[in-house]
Amino acid sequence: MKYIDVFRTSDRNEHSIIKNLFDDEKLDYRSYGEATDNATNIGALGNDGLRIEVAESDREKATEIIRRSGFLGQSHNISNPKRTKPQVGKWVFVLLAALVVLIAIIFFVWFMSGN
Repeated sequence: MKYIDVFRTSDRNEHSIIKNLFDDEKLDYRSYGEATDNATNIGALGNDGLRIEVAESDREKATEIIRRSGFLGQSHNISNPKRTKPQVGKWVFVLLAALVVLIAIIFFVWFMSGN
């Protein structure tokens, strides 16, 4: 029997949801990447990610299940994950500027005191 790759992700929660949906519908599927994901505990980095293959005869049904679950149509780019930029950048700048001003005031008071 030939199997076709229908779902690929680096998120083990998505993977588990799809597996449970396929179990409920009694689809013939294979799951890959779980052992490596659990062993490394870093979201399947360094391998192919988590993927699910279904029997060729169940392809349309599997695609419909994934579409209904809301995961189909979303980008699952494992090789180039999108990283969010931290939002603390401007606050660090403000804090450092305040620290510089405070140090300048301390030096000014110290030198002007005449001691």
